[in-house]
Amino acid sequence: MLLKTIDELKAYVAVAQKEIAPAIALELAEAEASVIAPVLGPDLLAWLQTEYDSAGFNRAGAGLSAQLLRAVQAPLARLAVANGVVTHQLSIDATGVHIMSTETSKTAFQWQLNQYQVLIQRRGLAGLDALVIWLEAHRDDSPELRAWAASPAGQAHRRELFTHTTDFQLYENISKSRAVFEALGPVRRRLEGFELGPVLGPAFLAELRDQVLTRTLTSENENLLRTYVYPALASLTIGHAVPELGLSLNGDGIDLTIARLDDSNNKEADAGLDQLLQNKATQALMDGARYLRQLTSYLDRTASATRLATYFNSDAYTAPAPPPIINTVTSKSFKFI
Repeated sequence: MLLKTIDELKAYVAVAQKEIAPAIALELAEAEASVIAPVLGPDLLAWLQTEYDSAGFNRAGAGLSAQLLRAVQAPLARLAVANGVVTHQLSIDATGVHIMSTETSKTAFQWQLNQYQVLIQRRGLAGLDALVIWLEAHRDDSPELRAWAASPAGQAHRRELFTHTTDFQLYENISKSRAVFEALGPVRRRLEGFELGPVLGPAFLAELRDQVLTRTLTSENENLLRTYVYPALASLTIGHAVPELGLSLNGDGIDLTIARLDDSNNKEADAGLDQLLQNKATQALMDGARYLRQLTSYLDRTASATRLATYFNSDAYTAPAPPPIINTVTSKSFKFI
């Protein structure tokens, strides 16, 4: 376990306990296995556990292992509490399931519990983004981190053009939500092939994907991504996702998931909300199409045998039309431009 004591838990979540409650302990183990372990990978996870368990380990120290542990514990603690707060209120015995209620203390109202869960989960997911950013920033600082960067775990978030929430947030406002970024993933990855593929050509798209994956982006390709590709992909993703994510598939069927903010509960979509959603989707698709046209124009103007050569040698490249001939030997007058 990468979080063992109540004091470590209190560093991230305000709890009035002298020891970690059983329900929270179970969720800590679950969150570590399902959320933290895939990000770290087995080798870095084992190294960090060994460091943490070693005699004299200073959690507050400046060493890499101490920094990494703190980056891990922040999302781990918050996500565990967000998931465990419901079962923590309940007790189960031979007579059934009970809630805690005394003359001086009672269970929180449902709306309070809902708001707390949303808040603490949002902070936990933001901490998960911060963990990935820390790992990327320090990937060359030790043999263990270099091995992580080259491992499947270190490349899992780099298997598409957008690598994390903060990049997407630069082009479309998703309230810096990792949950939204992950929900948009299937749409985003599909549009890479369907919308960007025909514009860039399969070979050039593969080149960009490979350079993102291996952290070897050339300055020219990085500029291309940030100026044209990312804005286009972000807008198109929102345009396609607004109607698509309004419905969710679950074990019982298909649910309408559109709701408006409310202090007590979620309500069905208000009258007229469907038109607002359609307007948002339409505008995003139009923006994405404009960026794609700009991308095509830039590539066709700029590509050559020595610059953006993969695109230049692909079927996607279209040579710019030659400039019109204004002056000839038979012209009665000459124009200067």
